[in-house]
Amino acid sequence: MTKDRGQGLARSCPVCLGWLVVHWYRVCAGCRPWAGKYPERGVCPRCRHEAHLNTDGLCKPCLMAIRTEDDAEWALGLPEARPRPVQLIVGGMYGDRSADARPLRRPAKNGLKVGQQWWIKLRKQRAAPAGPPVLQAQVCGQLALFTVPRVLTDATVSAIVGRPVAGWEECRLVIEVMAAEHGLSVGWQRAIAEMVRLALAVREAEGAARLPEPMLRDLPSNGDAVRLVLLRAGLLDQAPEPMRFSTTNQPTTTYITAPAPLPPSVARSCRDCDAWMASGKRGSRCNPCRHWRELRPAGRCVRCLRDELPLRGSRCRTCRLYQHLDDSGPATVRATQLVIDLPHGAPGQAQLIPADEPAPAEDEDEAVSALHAARGQEPLFGMRRDWSPVMARLRRRSYRNLPLTTAARALTEELDRLRRGRQDPAYRKDIRTLTILVYRLGAETVFQERDVHDLALLDPNLGAKRVCQFLAARGLLAEDPELHRDADQVWIEATISTLPPTVADEVRLWVQVLRGQGRREHEARGYDGIRRYLFALEPTLTAWTSSGITTLRQITSDHATTAIDGLTGSARRQLAISLRSLFKALRQERVVFRDPTRNLPVGDLKGIPKSVPADLLAGLLDRATTPLGRLVIALTAVHALPGHEIPTLLTCDLNLAHGTLEARRGLLRHTLYTEEFTHTLAAEWLTYRHHRWPASTNPHLLVSQRTALDPDHPPVSMTMLHRHLPKGFTLDGLRQDRILNEAFETGDPLKLMRLFGITEKTAMHYVTVAHPEKTSQLPR
Repeated sequence: MTKDRGQGLARSCPVCLGWLVVHWYRVCAGCRPWAGKYPERGVCPRCRHEAHLNTDGLCKPCLMAIRTEDDAEWALGLPEARPRPVQLIVGGMYGDRSADARPLRRPAKNGLKVGQQWWIKLRKQRAAPAGPPVLQAQVCGQLALFTVPRVLTDATVSAIVGRPVAGWEECRLVIEVMAAEHGLSVGWQRAIAEMVRLALAVREAEGAARLPEPMLRDLPSNGDAVRLVLLRAGLLDQAPEPMRFSTTNQPTTTYITAPAPLPPSVARSCRDCDAWMASGKRGSRCNPCRHWRELRPAGRCVRCLRDELPLRGSRCRTCRLYQHLDDSGPATVRATQLVIDLPHGAPGQAQLIPADEPAPAEDEDEAVSALHAARGQEPLFGMRRDWSPVMARLRRRSYRNLPLTTAARALTEELDRLRRGRQDPAYRKDIRTLTILVYRLGAETVFQERDVHDLALLDPNLGAKRVCQFLAARGLLAEDPELHRDADQVWIEATISTLPPTVADEVRLWVQVLRGQGRREHEARGYDGIRRYLFALEPTLTAWTSSGITTLRQITSDHATTAIDGLTGSARRQLAISLRSLFKALRQERVVFRDPTRNLPVGDLKGIPKSVPADLLAGLLDRATTPLGRLVIALTAVHALPGHEIPTLLTCDLNLAHGTLEARRGLLRHTLYTEEFTHTLAAEWLTYRHHRWPASTNPHLLVSQRTALDPDHPPVSMTMLHRHLPKGFTLDGLRQDRILNEAFETGDPLKLMRLFGITEKTAMHYVTVAHPEKTSQLPR
């Protein structure tokens, strides 16, 4: 067993399931010899857990339980023996119980046999009268892993009559002293004695030295008197504040001189009208409902169909307010509005809600703005708005003619001034979107980001991103975290959720390891790379789970080899790399004991770099029509910079005075020395960028019309870079041509590594293609 190099955290031993409070080893000291002696794992028939099984076919916890509890049925291996639960063990208790884990079957003349004493114990157990277990005493000091409230009745009291319980003699003397002090009858003493014996039996069933005071709630009666008796006898574990168990506010018994106060009332709803009552009020009904109940008979309301409510005109107090609304039209919805029972209000009876006025005609022009919520009011239950009726109503109208309040008009004019001078033809979409928002919701509210995006999805002439950025800069936007999640992360979670639960948990653990959250700290990988791995793994995982595999622990090397046998080329290589990454992470996290893909062949890329014909390269720079395109061609065709690194270049990394450009590669840096040609193109691009977007604060060196003024400062896309290249060229093709040309000229892999910042394997690959005679791999 290897030593765990991480922190000594509390966890369970995989052999005996014992709880290791703070331990540096994965297996407790008492189980390490057991695991070495019995390496085979299987499902124990007694506890149905996977563990190391001995020659009897049982795990170590079950052997200890059989000897401790004299479980003769399982010691003899009878067919009618049913599965048993296993008690939780705390690490460190194995020293004096090592003999309990000895095999049950010992060598005899005719093979392995069980001792004769187990047959004697079985006959005694079957001869004893069987009765239902009631409050069985447990080992003192053991804590229950899960507790549930007990149901104690008169039948429970009868079941423990005559049973000796610890502490009864001390409590009996206390009962006699209390009866003599207050002049209580013999009947009171008998009733209290039954409850005290029941409480002491509960204490033994809990395995506690003193009974916790909250457990007195389970007693059928006389909880206050039992509390005093146990408190005087020293057998009660008191609560932080004295508790009371009487159903009345002020008990009249003579032995309770200072009862504990009732707990303060909390906010709750009225029993009749469901109005929300603030804390501090007594009773289950609000004041209006109490007066209403005193004057009117109870019955069944014809509107809400609730029984036992005081009625007036066959309606309860709440439904009576909606009488005019129901009379004006068919009552399709029987809901009522939530009411808060405020301490002060207008005197007199509540007025009936008037019926709605007829809606104006569709062609009628509105001269006023929509109704808005006041500042500071928040919805009680947030719901996703449906903007379809609003857009259908406003589709025939111009957004410039919508009636707006003064604050709303000022907000739209500010956005108009801000967007008009930035040479963005799509700014009218933002103005139109903001106008509809402030017309419908007002300018004094906090806009939900989800509402802005839902509105923009209904019309191609509406935009959401820049409107959200404008509102967020002024503190008027409530962001939705779901809209800011990585798209690759969302795809990964959706794909994992389609797998069976156990396999999904294992794959989710692999994702956490790649994100740098495993047992060993390392640099986190991006969700885009994890998505490529999972995309290659998804068909294989689906096929495995469809064939009956429920956990990746069942995967063997044959499964992995069969999975890649039918593939060729890059698909085979990608699947092999993904499988090795998956099981390497699970092996690191101690989920699997052996990596089935350890010897899985990955293979090497056999592609040969190709050079670009000289006639196509001639005049390449003249065919680039933009400063950005010419700079991209120089970075790729001269300095062989990878295409995915070009969008991540920062303006601060370009130093025209020293003629250098730094490319960030994780924690490493690769310095490009710009010669006169690249230096001139970089200076032209910076001049063009400053004149085109003077207000741009994007830190990236390359920007576009969409990214220059975006407050989120995104990099340019790869699609935009390819659009600026002449037709027929790619970034990878130009880079390969430059490195291959240098390899033909020098044939020195060290120079290629220093000049282009590539690895030794890549440099040797290009040298091999350019000068095969310098290697052992000569062409045939």
